[in-house]
Amino acid sequence: MRKEFLLATGRVRAAADKIDIQRQALDTSASTIETGREVGLRSIALFGFFLAAFTPTPPVFELRDVDLSGWDCATKPEGAAKSQDGEERNRQKNRSPVDLAGVTILNFDTAGFLAHVAEYDRQLHATHRRELNPEQKTLLENFEKEIVSITGWLNFAYQGMPETTNCRSDQFLDWHLEVFAAASDHPPRVGDSTPIICEITPRTEAQLYRSGVRMQNLAPFLRLPDNTVKATSGGKAHKVRVTGFLMWDDEHGGANDVGTTVERFSPKGWHNPWRSTAWEIHPVLKIEDLGAE
Repeated sequence: MRKEFLLATGRVRAAADKIDIQRQALDTSASTIETGREVGLRSIALFGFFLAAFTPTPPVFELRDVDLSGWDCATKPEGAAKSQDGEERNRQKNRSPVDLAGVTILNFDTAGFLAHVAEYDRQLHATHRRELNPEQKTLLENFEKEIVSITGWLNFAYQGMPETTNCRSDQFLDWHLEVFAAASDHPPRVGDSTPIICEITPRTEAQLYRSGVRMQNLAPFLRLPDNTVKATSGGKAHKVRVTGFLMWDDEHGGANDVGTTVERFSPKGWHNPWRSTAWEIHPVLKIEDLGAE
C-alpha cells in the first residue's frame, strides 16, 4: 500500500508540474502577444505622425508672389482680344505698376466716386467703347489717365474667370475686390447694396503681395475657385483705401451687371447685379489697411 501511495503521489506531483509549465507557457505567449500588439499600435501611431508631417497642407486661397517670367501673355497688353475695342480695353486693364510718389491722386469715398464717374457717363453719352467717336475717345483717354483712391469697406473678394485680358489663362487671373460704403457680416445676398469693383491683375499682384496685402486679413468672405463662399481667417471686414487707375469696363455696363441692389443669384451662385457702375479701379496699385470694424 505504501508503495502504491508513493507512486500515486508522484504521478499527482508530475501532473501538477506539467500544468504549471503549461500555464507559464500560456502566460508567456499572452505577454508576447500583448507586447506585439503594443509595438504594432506604436508603429501605426508613429507612421501616422510622419504621414501627417509630410502630407502637404491644402493651399490657402490668397494673393501670390506671382512670377510672370514664363507667361507668354506678359508682353501682350492687348491680351487675346479679337476686336479693336477689346484690345483698347485690355490695354487699359493691363497697365504696369507705377511709382506713386509725387503723383496727383483723386481721393473719394464710395459716394464721391459714384458721383465723379456719373459725370463722366454724362459726358460720354455711350454704353460701349465701339460707339465712341474720336472726340469721345479723347475724353475717355483723359478720364482713364486718372489715378484715384477709394476709401470703403472690403466685404468680399474673389478671382475672376479666364478672360481675353490675360490670354484666357486659368493660372493668371484678376482678383475682384468689392468695396462698400458700410461693413457687412455676411456674403452677398438678395437685397444687399452693390459695390464698387477694384481689380488686381497678375501684373500688380506680386507688388501688392510683397507689400503685405492679404485677402485673408482684409475681407471677411472669399469666393473660392469652385464657386463656394468661405469665411476667412480674419473674419471681419476691414476699411481700406484702394488706389489705382480709373478704368471704364464697358463690357459690364448692362442691367444684368450694374444696379443698386442684388436682385437674384444664377444657378452657379453668381449674384446679379453685382456692381454699382461700370467704372472701376483697374489695375489696383496700392491697398492700405485702415482697420477692422
